[in-house]
Amino acid sequence: MNRASAAYRVNILLLLASSQAIAYIDRVNFAVAGPYLIREYHYTPAQVGLLQSIFNWSFTLSLLAAGPLTDLIRPRRSYPIGVGTWSLATALCSLTKAFAPLAAFLSLLGIGESLMIPSGARVIRETFDKKHRAFAVGTFFAGNKIGLTVGFPLATMLLYTFGWPWVFYITGGLGFLWIVWWIAVYGRHVVPPSQREESQAQINWARLLKYPTTWGVMFGQAGYLYIYYVFVTWLPGYLVIQRGISPVLSGWIGMVTFLVGTICVLVGGWIGDRLIAKGAPVTRVRKGFAVGGLFGATLFTIAGAYTPGDALAIVLLTLSVASFSFSTAAVNSMPIDVAPPHIVSSLVSLQNFGGNVGGSFAPWVTGLLITASGDFTVPLLVAAGVALVFGCGSFGLIVGNLDSELGGQKAPMP
Repeated sequence: MNRASAAYRVNILLLLASSQAIAYIDRVNFAVAGPYLIREYHYTPAQVGLLQSIFNWSFTLSLLAAGPLTDLIRPRRSYPIGVGTWSLATALCSLTKAFAPLAAFLSLLGIGESLMIPSGARVIRETFDKKHRAFAVGTFFAGNKIGLTVGFPLATMLLYTFGWPWVFYITGGLGFLWIVWWIAVYGRHVVPPSQREESQAQINWARLLKYPTTWGVMFGQAGYLYIYYVFVTWLPGYLVIQRGISPVLSGWIGMVTFLVGTICVLVGGWIGDRLIAKGAPVTRVRKGFAVGGLFGATLFTIAGAYTPGDALAIVLLTLSVASFSFSTAAVNSMPIDVAPPHIVSSLVSLQNFGGNVGGSFAPWVTGLLITASGDFTVPLLVAAGVALVFGCGSFGLIVGNLDSELGGQKAPMP
């Protein structure tokens, strides 16, 4: 298949989105299972939050190796290795409800998923130019919203209809089907000679840390992922514990919330591409969407935290998800725009490593704050504050010029 053909690009977009969808279906299992473990097996909210954070810590640390590994062995190998590893880990969770083995399987899940984003980013850089890149990135990350949209009701239905093991049997099997599709579409892909020549550029992984923009996307991602992970891991718990909504209904509300988020990811990417195609500077478009989306999420989260009525609170928190979703394509396009081609995966990994150093604590800190305060008001205010300070502050003030590659910019940081 010609890699430049429309059919190839469509298949790549579908593979990118579906990998994210499968990953987040596998992640959301524990967001749904958390209240079940608390109610049936006497876990505390802090223990459930710790389990979710263990996955995030494993994912975060693995990112440091995942980017350079992807740049070395290329997505043809790294992508299916990652999907196969996390799918096996998901299936293994069917075997137990005990804390220690669940923690081990969630660690393996994090290791596998760490290869997905750097692999996908490299595929996007190889396949799409800047005028079409934000929509490709938006489609890639819309997949995780699709996973959440499908995952909440799916995991709820499997858990309460067929029991704990079937949640993980079914969802763990999806990744192996994806691998077959990937091999059929991408298995013979070869990086063109021009990119091999570009791989001889002088900039390397370690030198990336000398650029302010690298630190800006790392700290900004921390703000973005903190508020994102609070919603991903605790929205079902919020609806059940804070609002007294049934687990089944909470699954459907979660589906609607992240369906709205999915639409906003795609719309944000599409509008960004249209603006750049019409001549708007990449820097202005990316930073405007990133800061604007996270600022809106801050305001809606604060309003939702103080709203007594169930319906209005759910609407406001859905608007928060919509707002930070609107920034998703811009936030995750930044390293693809600015990194030299041979080291895209490494910069993407650094961005997500920095982001997850902050974001990985979100489930645990939220659980601790719920246990200490007795409700979700303080955790939601903390999420809003992190999004404002780290997200808006870093993307707005630290990230520099995105209209040229890092190799052509000054690197004043030691």
